Amino acid sequence: MDSLRHELARFIQSPAARHDPPGLYRKLLDSAPVLDLGRVHVVSGYEEIVTVLMHPGTMVDPSAVGLARSGSSALGSVVARMLPLRDGSDHSRLKRLATAAFSARRLDVIKRQITDTTQQLLTPLLASGSFDLVADLAVPLPVAVSCAILDVPEQDRGRVTGWAGLVARSLLDPFADEAATAALDAEFAEFRDYVEELCAQRAARPGDDLISRLTVARAEGRIDSEDLLAFVVMLFANGLETLTSGLAVAVWQLLQRPELLELCRLDPESAEAVFDESQRLGSPVRASARAVTRDVPVGGTVLPAGSVALLLYAAANRDPRRFPDPDRFDSARAERRHLAFGHGPHHCLGAPLSLMVGGTVLRTLAAAGAERELSTPLTEATAPWSEQFVFGGLRELPILSPPRALAGAGVRAA
Repeated sequence: MDSLRHELARFIQSPAARHDPPGLYRKLLDSAPVLDLGRVHVVSGYEEIVTVLMHPGTMVDPSAVGLARSGSSALGSVVARMLPLRDGSDHSRLKRLATAAFSARRLDVIKRQITDTTQQLLTPLLASGSFDLVADLAVPLPVAVSCAILDVPEQDRGRVTGWAGLVARSLLDPFADEAATAALDAEFAEFRDYVEELCAQRAARPGDDLISRLTVARAEGRIDSEDLLAFVVMLFANGLETLTSGLAVAVWQLLQRPELLELCRLDPESAEAVFDESQRLGSPVRASARAVTRDVPVGGTVLPAGSVALLLYAAANRDPRRFPDPDRFDSARAERRHLAFGHGPHHCLGAPLSLMVGGTVLRTLAAAGAERELSTPLTEATAPWSEQFVFGGLRELPILSPPRALAGAGVRAA
């Protein structure tokens, strides 16, 4: 068991040690679905993670067990108030406010915008013959979706994209030095002012967007200005990490398995199921954590009060006790309730939206595959996976898309 602890510690601390995560996941699931590393207990089994997520003795707030929140910038303090980082009745109260923005009726309105934006972005990229899926599509598309939810004017979306990148950088590097923190706060002050401008506009002319709903809630005293700002930050933070990573992982799977491209072309309605299965196998959000505030029995052991449970979603999504033949890609699985979008009270509100966006991208690429030969020069050995521990997506994904007539004549490179 000591060798497994050592291997897991290297996996957590060193990007170079993450070259074969499924191999480590199998060892954990076979030998130690709950592994004691001292104050931290790594939980990798599906049912064990669900137990922790649903237990009233666990919280997302690390200060509940005496740990400090990361980050000291003004943006960091707002991030700490985002919905995924709140607990109990406070979380429930705020979640009710956000639910309407992700309702089936609202998603129906946004669906056409998602389709149009995906086409607008992908059509010239495909025609160019080569592009980077991450920088050219998987970053701007989630920003455009968040702008649609907030009803941000088209002419402002360039500025908003820059601020969204600011949010992402803050999440990935919460321990910036003093100079970097000051620069971050100065940029964030501009973003805060812009959100207040939108609120003033919606107060005068309310709409059905999230900003309008939040502006009303603030006027009625149900939230304060920091909560309102945290909602907006949350949309961009989740989009630029979870959805960006999810799109890259899904297209990677599509390019590794030509039969999936054909499936999505012949049966466009299957695209969301293909995207969903790619999230299970790829787990863009590799892990999360919970503070343990009282003893929690899990999988034949006990997580002691005051400890931290590190929840390894990526391993749980390959748990053979939940998913037969877990390393096989099967978009028609009978059991599709994986943990890529979380579980329980903190299950991602935007999961249906992510599936809609992912399905749209896969359908669009599959349709283009009838006329263009889609491939990537990357291999499993050369793919530049994220060096972050929590987020497991690709940093870049070059796509080659020559017309099939030229590809057949020997122009294709893959």
